[in-house]
Parts: sequence; structure tokens; C-alpha cells
Amino acid sequence: MPTFSPLYSIPYIIFFLLLYVNVVPLYKTNTDFSFNNKYTIWLQHFFVAVLLIIFIGFRGFLYTDWINYYRVYETTPSLFDGAYSINKFFERSWEKGFLFYMIICKTIFPNYFFLQLISFIIDCIILYSFFKRIIPNYIVLGFIFYILFAGINIEFNLLRNSKAIMLFLISLKSLEERRFLKYIIINSIGVLFHITALLYFPLYFILNRKISRTVILFLFIVGNILFLLQIEWCKLLLTSISTMIPGRLGTLLKVYLSSDLYSKAYGITIGYIERFFTFIVIYYLFDKLCKINKYNLIYINAFFIYCFIFLYFSEMTILLERVAILFVFSYWILYPQLYSLIKNKNKKIFLVILLLYGVLKMSGNRNVLMLYDNIMFSHRSYHERKIILERNIKNIYE
Repeated sequence: MPTFSPLYSIPYIIFFLLLYVNVVPLYKTNTDFSFNNKYTIWLQHFFVAVLLIIFIGFRGFLYTDWINYYRVYETTPSLFDGAYSINKFFERSWEKGFLFYMIICKTIFPNYFFLQLISFIIDCIILYSFFKRIIPNYIVLGFIFYILFAGINIEFNLLRNSKAIMLFLISLKSLEERRFLKYIIINSIGVLFHITALLYFPLYFILNRKISRTVILFLFIVGNILFLLQIEWCKLLLTSISTMIPGRLGTLLKVYLSSDLYSKAYGITIGYIERFFTFIVIYYLFDKLCKINKYNLIYINAFFIYCFIFLYFSEMTILLERVAILFVFSYWILYPQLYSLIKNKNKKIFLVILLLYGVLKMSGNRNVLMLYDNIMFSHRSYHERKIILERNIKNIYE
């Protein structure tokens, strides 16, 4: 089978379209035809949840990181295997919280696909609760933007990161209420799942601060100059400080800096154009967004950080994949609220653009590692997918 084919993206496009159908009641609510009743909303949310669980929760061996998670899960002891086996398992280099989580899952059900399923169900419940608290009238839109902006990558490839991100979403209520200790405790648990959650700690003092819009605009202009001219600076800086960073974080940094795979620069892409456009819109509607909800300042600042990471650190692919993704949650909250600010006659235009962009984004899943499998039906075995991965991984990254 070819390494790249548009046929591989068809299941993802269909999945998006089935999700997208559920925004029709949202549009009708803003016109003369009302879908706004509890039964319809419940049915709509139920359909979205079932669709997400079937497509993501019951997926097969997709993308790349499953191969490591599968191998480790196969050797994971259960709680009934005794203290020696468990202590030996904890000697692995992965974060201890995630290892314990795997032990619990293995005790309940030994099949690796159970780990994938229960991991997504947990994420789905947390996301639903998060959207219901922040954007109660736009929960479906929240999930659609989750899928379009990193959700598939988070669920398919970042089992450890996903829990750190979800715990951070839970901690945002503590940030809003200025409950420092609770915020730190929740994100400390996140660190036990992935070390990058350490970056959430200083955000307690940053995300709720109103930064001068002149400063933001200046950083945006300078960042675009660095990005467009491909001026490399951060690799040199990180190389010099990597020796001063102790523990696993320092080791990972050295590995990523020495790898050509993780230090390739990004070029101008559709993603760059989208981020540029989104920055202009959010910068222009800054006051209106904060007027809707004063806590939107948190999500606006998170988006600015996300945007600046891409502009200033584009030479380091790993920073974009593992650090920028920690701030992508801003899209899931801000875009549904931007929709609420649009006049009714323009909402249809917004949804048409969303439809076209969503299909375009899903059509990007065209490499063979994304060839969709579902365990509810016939699916390729571990060994079949391993062969596909090993034969194609180099060509895909090149």
C-alpha cells in the first residue's frame, strides 16, 4: 500500500461531517426555527458522545506511539501480581502516575485496547464538564474545535500528555478562584502523568494578567519576522542551557536537540495562515470576549502563548508538538464564543467556513500510519501495523 493516499483521509472526513451535522440545531436556535429544548439537546450530546467513543475510543493501532504503549502494557503487572512485579515495573523511566494508571487498567482488563478506550472516555467526560462550565450553549462546537485543533493527535498519540492537559483544564477553575494550593496540587498530579505539566505551574501568575496590547502586537510582528526569515536562535540558547537542567527533562532536551527529526524547522503552511487570521480576530475582539466572560482573559493569553511558540520556536519541531499543544485548549473555548459574537445573518457564513476548513483539515490525514482501523470490526493486528510503521515512518517524516 502507498505511503500517502487521499483515500486514507475518507474515514476522518466522514467522522467530521457526522459531528458537524450536530451544529445545525445550533444555527436553527439563532433563527426562527427553534431546536432549543432539553430533549433535543440531550439527544444531540448523546449522539456526539457515542460517535466520539466509537471512532476514537474503539480505534485500532493508529499513528506511531501506540507501539511503545502496547509493549509496555503487555508487560504491565496487575495489582494481584505481587509487590516485586509492581516495584520492578516502577523502575521504568515513564512518569509514575501513568505507570500506576496502567496497573489499574491492567487489573480491570488486560487487553491494550481497554487502555485506549478508558483513556478516551475519561478525557471525554472531563472535556464535557469543562465545556459545560465555560461554554454551556456551545458544547458541540467545543468538541468540533477539539477534534480540529489537536484533539486527534492528543488522543491517538499522547496518552500521557492527554491526562496532564485534562488535569490542567480541571485546575483552571482554581485559577479563576485564585486558589493557589489547589491549582498546584492538581497540576502536580499532572506531572505524574507527563513532565511537561511543570510548565503549567508559572501560568498561575501569567494567564489572568492583562498584558499591554501594544506589547502583544509588538511580539506578534517580531515573531512573524523571525518566522518568515527563518532566523534560528532558540536551538543555540537551548543547547547552552540543556547541561544546566537536571533530571529527565534535561535528558529529553539533549536528545531532542541532537535529533534531526525533532529539530526540523516549519515552513509557511495553512496552519500559519490560520494562526495569523485567528490572532487578528482575537486581538480585534479582545474587549468583547472579555465582556462576555471576564475569565476569557485566561484563554486569550493562552492563545497568544500558543501563537508565539509557533512564531519564535519554529526551528524546533518537538517544541511545537509537545509544548505548543499544552496551550491549544484556547481554541476549544474561544472559537465557540467568537461564534456567539457574530450577528445572526453571519452565523451561516461562519459555519460554512468551519465546514470547508474542517474537511480540509481532515483531508490531511493521508499517510498510511493514519489508515483507519476500528476494533469493533475487522482490524489489522499489532504485527501488521508494526510492519506498516517500520516501512513508512522514515518516508513520512522526510
